[in-house]
Parts: sequence; C-alpha cells; structure tokens
Amino acid sequence: MVSNRARLQVTLGGPWRLYQHAVPPGWEMLGTVQRGVEIGAFARHRSSGSLVMMRAGGVSALDQRKAAAAMEAARNDTN
Repeated sequence: MVSNRARLQVTLGGPWRLYQHAVPPGWEMLGTVQRGVEIGAFARHRSSGSLVMMRAGGVSALDQRKAAAAMEAARNDTN
C-alpha cells in the first residue's frame, strides 16, 4: 500500500485519457498526477473544487494542500 504522505507529481495537460476514458459530469480533467507508484488522471470537481486522482472510474482522494502545491509547481514549471 502506498502511503498518503507520498509526494505528488502533477503534469498539467498530461495524457489523462490513459487512466480515465470519459469526463464524468461535474468534473474538469487537468492532466495526470502521480503519488508514489500510483498514477492517474488529475481532476477537479467543478462545484467543490476538490482535487482527486481518477483511474478507470474510481476516485481517490488527494491531500488538498499537497495537490494544490503540486499543481502550482507544475504551472511554474511551464512558465
């Protein structure tokens, strides 16, 4: 089992369709996220703003502070 303390690596605009084939209603697909050896689609819920990892229809909660920090770091890397 992978620890929830693992560092998050976000790739904005990454190939999220490899992990989640369709966009569920109410969600925005942002790219990919990796937590330890787990990798999946990086998504944000439109109304709550929650950041999650999706894989084959399953949703895994992410530490919201770490997810936001990883997303900001990914934005800074692209600028």
